[in-house]
Amino acid sequence: MLVFVSSYFKLFSNVLAGFILGIFVTVFHYFTFYHVSWKNEVVDKPVKIHGHVSKIINRSSYTYIKLDVVKLDKFHVSPVKTIYANLSVTKSPQALKEGDEVSGFGKIRLFRSRKNFDVFDTELYAFRNHIHFKGRMEIDEIISRKAQFKKAYQRYMASVFNEFELGWLYYVLLSGDRTKITKEQKSEFRNLGLSHVMAISGLHIGILFSLSFIVFKCSAFLIYSRLSQAINVNLGCMCGALIIAGVYVILSGMQVSAQRAWLMAALGVVCYGFGLRIGLTRIVLYALTLVVVFEPFSLLNIGLYFSFSAVVAILWVLSKRQNFNLTSNNLAYKAKLLIKIQFVVFLFLLPWSVFAFQGVSISGLIVNLIVIPLLGLIIFPAIILQSLVSLFINIPLISPLDWVLNESYLLLKDLKFNWLGIGQLGVPDLGLMLLSIALLLVKPTLRYASIPVILLITRWYYWQPPNWQVDVFDVGHGTAVLVSKEGKGLLYDLGANYFGSYSIFENVILPFIKANNITLVHTVISHDDGDHAGGLNDLIENGFGSSLHTFHGLTYQQPCLKQTLNFEGLFVEVLWPQELQNNDNNNSCVIVISDGHNRLLLPGDIESRSELKLVNENSTALQSTILLAPHHGSNTSSRVEFIEAVDAELVIFSRGYHSPWKLPHRDVIARYDNAGYQMLDTALNGHIQIRIFSSRYQVFMAREAKNLWFLR
Repeated sequence: MLVFVSSYFKLFSNVLAGFILGIFVTVFHYFTFYHVSWKNEVVDKPVKIHGHVSKIINRSSYTYIKLDVVKLDKFHVSPVKTIYANLSVTKSPQALKEGDEVSGFGKIRLFRSRKNFDVFDTELYAFRNHIHFKGRMEIDEIISRKAQFKKAYQRYMASVFNEFELGWLYYVLLSGDRTKITKEQKSEFRNLGLSHVMAISGLHIGILFSLSFIVFKCSAFLIYSRLSQAINVNLGCMCGALIIAGVYVILSGMQVSAQRAWLMAALGVVCYGFGLRIGLTRIVLYALTLVVVFEPFSLLNIGLYFSFSAVVAILWVLSKRQNFNLTSNNLAYKAKLLIKIQFVVFLFLLPWSVFAFQGVSISGLIVNLIVIPLLGLIIFPAIILQSLVSLFINIPLISPLDWVLNESYLLLKDLKFNWLGIGQLGVPDLGLMLLSIALLLVKPTLRYASIPVILLITRWYYWQPPNWQVDVFDVGHGTAVLVSKEGKGLLYDLGANYFGSYSIFENVILPFIKANNITLVHTVISHDDGDHAGGLNDLIENGFGSSLHTFHGLTYQQPCLKQTLNFEGLFVEVLWPQELQNNDNNNSCVIVISDGHNRLLLPGDIESRSELKLVNENSTALQSTILLAPHHGSNTSSRVEFIEAVDAELVIFSRGYHSPWKLPHRDVIARYDNAGYQMLDTALNGHIQIRIFSSRYQVFMAREAKNLWFLR
């Protein structure tokens, strides 16, 4: 299409050239820095592992590390590549420190994680951060190494601010390391509209560049009489400030927004040095081009879009003011300009905020008007001074400031209406919103800005929601199924909780419920095995304990209570257990959910004995449209009589990709195949979403929707 258009319209030849360059740069970058040709030769077999401990991920009953791999078996890692492996380690794990060189034997496999809709994409995160493998390792040798400068810097900053109430925030501001922030703190800052404060961005680089420039300029003033007239003092101070800001960008983790700000500052210094006049818009475009050329996969980072959208908003406001003067002493003028900038930035970031977080911070409009000047004029200089003074003497200079800030923070986070939940925003909706904003920026296209808005409203008006929806989450080995209708949800099983450090409920189910504005009304736990009930405590701690009452009583009990109920017009019936059975699996709560036409059967982990009893007692009640395979496809279940009695169109296996039990069993697959079932598998298809209408249903699979070529 581009070639054809370019042959007739020469203007598009530049677009074609850019398109080809983009493909070349991306492919070159992938094969140079990401692709590992020998990775399949080292997986699923004992291999010699050698590398450096990059990070201690978890140190409790087991130790989990991130290893910067140097050698795997006979393969040496290329100097231009970075390969990480997340490994559980044995043999003296408590002695490990970040930076240590370790050797040993282990077994690894390619990094593969769960894939769910509207939930953090762990596989994409692993790709961006060069995490290729995971597995286990038995360490034979540990060689202690002196901590790298970056790690030593982070440890020093942590020690300086450890005793302050908001020490975690000061540590993040100066190190960029967010590993010490709790989920609650992240959520509170997001609700206040202050997430950008914790993500090292143009704001931080601009503040540090300005402070460094002032310090260098004052130092130059003190020795001004000794300087040659040929020296351009301003340029020298700018270069010094640029170096300080560059060191800060490296120490803070080379975040995309920080790179963008530093590149813009560098281009500004270059233009000043050569006497060039380049508009701010061109500087933004050049910075974006450099970021994408050197790291094309930064386009996968939502932070890139937040960062550049905010800069475009600020430049657009400034471009509309005919004689703006930032050095003016008129406080009313500065306040008015700041308010306008804040409002426009809010509007520009609104689509991205809804797309990424399903909502927007209302209080952020006002809070940022206070926090941003405070951060630049008081907080940042104060914590830098504290970190420098602590090199010589341990004096808590910022204690009064810390007390005031902490009290203000405690007051603000308890305010109502901090966060406005809007719900999930799809890619087409995001595209139309951004197109409308882009058309508003330029006068000739201003009149057309309403067209995307009309299309968006029309799309929302005519969109037909399903009568009800079934979401079978990808939870690895385990089960979690959400049935929802008109914003109300019934949850069947909770998945596992791994070593008390990773909860399926908190990291998969709860984010999905929040993203889609679903109120959890009922929760059914089939039985108390860890892969089904592992998130029970997490469910209760997050305030959903009352959802258990209908099926498990006011005081939680197993097996579930046999009953029928009307759930938002859906008929829900507990079919089993009729009486206590010989084991937990056979005591699983079997429920059927029906709208009168389509039926969903959820049988937990019942085995052949219970299946046969169900068939003999009431085979008609088992007939369904959609079946969740009993016991994850184990050969102890799914007997022929049960499969024929259910007579469903679709069966779903909920299981882990690396299943030690080799599920689903090949005999089970053959039985369902012979019965004419369509088979889906969470391990292969990811999260399976079924939207059910009056006379049909549609199936959506997360791995099909998110099947990027570099993750295959």
